[in-house]
Amino acid sequence: MKPKPIDSKRAGERNERLILRILRQQGSLSQTELCKMTELGSSTASSIVSRLREKGLILESEGISEKRGPKPVILKINPQGRTIVAAEIDPDFVTIGLFNFNIESIETQRVALGEEHTVDQVLEGLLEHLTELLEKHHIAKDQILGVGIALSGTISPDGRVVLSSIMGWKNVPLKALLSEKMPCPVSLFSTRVRLLAEMGHNGQGEFDNALYINVADGVGCHITMNGTLLQGATGRCGEIGHVVLDPNGPECGCGHRGCLEAFISGPAIADKIVQDLSDGKESCLTQAVNNQDNHKSIIVKWANAISNQDPYAQTLLNDFTECLCKAVTMAVNLYDPDLVILGGYVNEACAEYVQPVLEKAISERVYNSDSRTIQIQPARVGKQSFIIGAAMGVWQQGIGV
Repeated sequence: MKPKPIDSKRAGERNERLILRILRQQGSLSQTELCKMTELGSSTASSIVSRLREKGLILESEGISEKRGPKPVILKINPQGRTIVAAEIDPDFVTIGLFNFNIESIETQRVALGEEHTVDQVLEGLLEHLTELLEKHHIAKDQILGVGIALSGTISPDGRVVLSSIMGWKNVPLKALLSEKMPCPVSLFSTRVRLLAEMGHNGQGEFDNALYINVADGVGCHITMNGTLLQGATGRCGEIGHVVLDPNGPECGCGHRGCLEAFISGPAIADKIVQDLSDGKESCLTQAVNNQDNHKSIIVKWANAISNQDPYAQTLLNDFTECLCKAVTMAVNLYDPDLVILGGYVNEACAEYVQPVLEKAISERVYNSDSRTIQIQPARVGKQSFIIGAAMGVWQQGIGV
């Protein structure tokens, strides 16, 4: 069989992406160090670096050396190489952010929405304030790498909002509507981009395979493999909250019974606490919980009761951690991460109790755990994780990671 010719253009583009990704992780490298990390020859690396420099995507500077001869060339991402636009949509606000090519914030604005928050109203506010931001910072539209829109819901591969219950949107062709108004690529992201924000926090590029377990109003699992966020065939990768633990268990919002989400989500735990207290369970929570509490405030009070060693609260914690450990150890066996991140307001409230139990469960229930090193840590980025994650998603798609 005659060998196929090497597609040099495609190989060159792949190597450009590789170099940009490594520089983003490492901050700066000499060309010699870059050659070692990429296993590229010196002439090949020089050619690629030259192209990236001409595109304005990297900067070169002279390094310091105690040896005689030429000084090393130091390479790093050019922050002004491109601008990224990211936006987060929720029922109360549209948050719009401009980021440089190093995914550092230039400016962020919040735009209040009315009670109806219709698609037209959201798009009008988004485009109006985005135009003002671009003019304020003198950013030409041809310098925009892309626009990333993040919202809670199910997003189809073609950029339709299949369903966003918090927005009241169904089958909205949001990407197409925005693409008509924007002269650059538009991408839609679901909540899973929070993991990208965590992966980029404080330069944590050494963790290319991570598992983000979010326990809040719902339960989700977001995964990166080799630095790339997994989406799945229909964008539903990571719906661990709808793994059925008990077919005879409580009804889940998805319509099935006994889903993980029906046991450990914030609303599920809070509703159980309210029901148990009304049934006469003895707990210090009886005096603490009142009609003005919402799910989140009840979870906070539950965590306080745990710290006060309330027997009922601790029993509930044991049930929660057992369900969570089942889900996480199953996911670890499936995806083989080197980092597990615990996010969401339920995990945040119980982090100090959950982490040691989870570490023990991984050592006992994960296949060949003795040969693995799996770190567990709480989510660190906070409220900005959604919009930062959208910016990182645009960066990855823009350079073709």
